[in-house]
Amino acid sequence: MLAMKVLLVQSYLGQSGNFPVYPLGLAYISTALYQKGHTVQIFDPNIAAHPYENLKESICRFSPEIIGISLRNIDNQHRIAPFYYYTYFQRILEIIKKTDPGIKVVVGGAGFSMFAEKIMKRNESIDFGLYLEGEESFPELLENLNKPDSVSGIYFRRKGEVLFTGYRPLPDFRKLSIPQRDFIDISPYLDHLESLGIQTKRGCPLKCTYCNYPQLSGNKVRIRDVKSVCDEIEYLIKQFGIKHFMFSDGVFNMPLNHAKEICEEIIKRTLKVKWSAWMEIKHAQKDFLLLAMKAGCISITFSPDGVSQNALDGLQKELREKDVKDSLNLFISDKNIRNLNVTYSVFVNPPGETFLGFLKTIIFFIKAKVYLHGRGNVFLNWIRLEPETKALQHAIEKGVIKKDIDLLPDNEKGLSKLFYSNPPVKHLDFVVIATLRFLLLLKRVLMNVRRKRPEITDIGS
Repeated sequence: MLAMKVLLVQSYLGQSGNFPVYPLGLAYISTALYQKGHTVQIFDPNIAAHPYENLKESICRFSPEIIGISLRNIDNQHRIAPFYYYTYFQRILEIIKKTDPGIKVVVGGAGFSMFAEKIMKRNESIDFGLYLEGEESFPELLENLNKPDSVSGIYFRRKGEVLFTGYRPLPDFRKLSIPQRDFIDISPYLDHLESLGIQTKRGCPLKCTYCNYPQLSGNKVRIRDVKSVCDEIEYLIKQFGIKHFMFSDGVFNMPLNHAKEICEEIIKRTLKVKWSAWMEIKHAQKDFLLLAMKAGCISITFSPDGVSQNALDGLQKELREKDVKDSLNLFISDKNIRNLNVTYSVFVNPPGETFLGFLKTIIFFIKAKVYLHGRGNVFLNWIRLEPETKALQHAIEKGVIKKDIDLLPDNEKGLSKLFYSNPPVKHLDFVVIATLRFLLLLKRVLMNVRRKRPEITDIGS
């Protein structure tokens, strides 16, 4: 096999104000390619002083034969302050081809897989597309660049036509090596708690109507060995001196026993780290939360997505209204877990919502804002409709959107039509929109005031 020089590029998010997130997916791909003898570097425009210019410089300096781009997110899924990452991805493609037209471009990532054929057809500078997870398909593709049709899970071009080689079984997550983190300087990612991620599993068994995770990573959970997870934590501590990270699973505490065993192993090894995770409410009872805190957990996020029973049922959350209320009350009243930061994510007017449910959502929002101030938060948003989801199907049936609507619009303006709101209570949206816009404006004003505030100096010095 001919060894190649491969440059992997993380999605550029533009100046969206996000903290930098270490490209974990590219670390997995890089490790797989490196083990096959290829020379690999990662470029992340989100930590570059001059993203486009620095990308050109990186290409000229490294002279790669292959450039892989990870397109994880299409947009920020935010109705009040939308930000369209896809247009920045297109700009990255343009720069690569202008810098060196002969470089073969491979694109992958969850965002790409959601719209794989459409993105291939609209962007002729893409030579190959990796559908779903690429740890096995990417190295295999590099061995068969002249005959990509022999590799399953690949989009490619032949005589101007986009072809797909067919579905490829997802990798056995247990057999993947611990991802090396030295293909890019890790230091820019060490300041924020949630910048550096560790995966303990892939796949999601939940059936939330708005989510396409089961289509993208499978509806069966592929679990890593507990020892391997904690070996990775130790590697990051010893090699890079990390002090905090996040478990980047869609849901960390499902299955619950696996999460418990990881916490117990962290405690057993006396690993001094702080971490955060997304968790499922039903499996986050007090005894588990105390164990997680003992293992270093300082922040968790819940995504009940609904507050009323009608909304929870419409979202297929397998939760009771009481579960959501009890969870918030636990964090408000229990002194033993008051030091644990908690965030709730809730949708406005999801499928099944009623006027009474809308009021319950507003009350929950206000209560959480007041009682969790300084040690938690609650976010309100609307469902961003995506392919292969029941919410999309429901929206078409209810006339919320047209059947032929483009879920990958040409520009940011087109995003405004892609959010779901239950028709019977849609007219109430303006209340939440006005409130959230005011809070966003207030936040920006306060941030500007802090920036402009002069430093107080000691006049006696």
